[in-house]
Amino acid sequence: MWTHYGLTVLISSITVVLAQYQLGSAVKPSGHLAKRASLTQDVIRGVNLGGWLLTEEWITPSVYTSDAADEWHLCLDLGKKKCLSTLQDHWKSFFTRDDFEEIKEAGLNSLRIPIGYWAVDLQDDEPYVSGQYPYLIQAINWARELGLTVLIDLHGAPGSQNGQDNSGLIGPTLFPTNTSNLDRTINVLKNLTSEFSQTDIYGDQTVIGIELLNEPRLSNTFTMTQLKDFYTQASEAISGINTNMNIIMHDAFWGPQYWENYDPLPSSSSSSTNNDQFIIDTHQYYAFEPLNNLPHDIILEKVCNISKILKLTNQNMLPTIVGEWSLETGHSPNSSSSNLQNKNDNSQEKRTWFRLFFESQLAAYSPSSATNTMNSGQNQPSKGWYYWTWKTDYDIDTWSYRRGVQQGYIPKDVSNSSTYVFPILDNGCVDSTFNYTAPKKPGSSIGLVRYSPDWLLFIIASSFLAGFLCII
Repeated sequence: MWTHYGLTVLISSITVVLAQYQLGSAVKPSGHLAKRASLTQDVIRGVNLGGWLLTEEWITPSVYTSDAADEWHLCLDLGKKKCLSTLQDHWKSFFTRDDFEEIKEAGLNSLRIPIGYWAVDLQDDEPYVSGQYPYLIQAINWARELGLTVLIDLHGAPGSQNGQDNSGLIGPTLFPTNTSNLDRTINVLKNLTSEFSQTDIYGDQTVIGIELLNEPRLSNTFTMTQLKDFYTQASEAISGINTNMNIIMHDAFWGPQYWENYDPLPSSSSSSTNNDQFIIDTHQYYAFEPLNNLPHDIILEKVCNISKILKLTNQNMLPTIVGEWSLETGHSPNSSSSNLQNKNDNSQEKRTWFRLFFESQLAAYSPSSATNTMNSGQNQPSKGWYYWTWKTDYDIDTWSYRRGVQQGYIPKDVSNSSTYVFPILDNGCVDSTFNYTAPKKPGSSIGLVRYSPDWLLFIIASSFLAGFLCII
């Protein structure tokens, strides 16, 4: 009787294992694999609303009916009246409350909203049009209703801080060349801070920060000294209005470790300011030189390396977010990977790589262990991430978070760690050797996890031991 019971346990265990094997759920032994920490609400799991209140031609080519490659030239070509009509149609339709609800359902909890200075301060001799501000207010009200937080990102500054389309104007970087550009930018930041510090209107937990300047490109004419001077002036302006507003500063592609011990405010005023409110934003991309066209294993190694940096403790690094990242490798926007002809490339191999690449970055850019607080102080600097971007006109697979969820290579609920595939090693990086294949059909939530012979022997031996213990 007891032997029969033990054999029943063994057979039942093997049946469960085979069922799990067929369905693709992973049975992971302890040892070199660390349990993935559950994410708390304090950890930022966010997405950018790119291409909305500041348009980019590669994100919304439907808006760009002319040869214009940036918003400045779009309005220059169309004229202010036609440009305003075109962009108003875009602002009211590209993101709606339905999108915000889908973002919430995907397990995301925060939004990074890019906006250009001309939404606040527009001069008559500039071709831009204004009208974005009411949509920003509407977005923040939707976010508050749904329990999402918001980071307002000044994506475009007067004169352009990087000379790229994402600043609104392709060309020379003229932002630091005159005090007028700097003064106007600071006034815009003051305006945004004053408006969204009104807790009686927006609450005190919705707008969690303002980013001073997106992706400044340093050069002989735009130096680190100039950038830090601007950061000081802008931080003083924001702190003078709201000492609790988080101030986000892009790392200018120098890496978050460069900014160790950095304090943008003079020592005389630091005592009145919460130093934890200063946050570094780093963008991690593998679509641009010199990190484009790298082999997959090298990319994963680099992702793991940045993970180790973001999880260092007691290194005097500022709190850090990864404000932009994607699944693109090797091609910048407007190139062959970012056009409609690749929209229907849903191969199993490609989706398998996307899942591994996504979860590798998810693990790298998320804080680990029990240090998941916005004010962790001496703990690890990592505070979370914002994916670029929620959607594009044609939902380019490497850039559209929405498409990734729909096709299954991004977890349907990123707040639920049980939906992840790849186990985490003790060093905080994913086990990229874990044998997983995406489902044959896009959109299925279950893939195939193949067990090696050693794994199967381990499972059978464990089952046999369980049955034996029942006998004795």
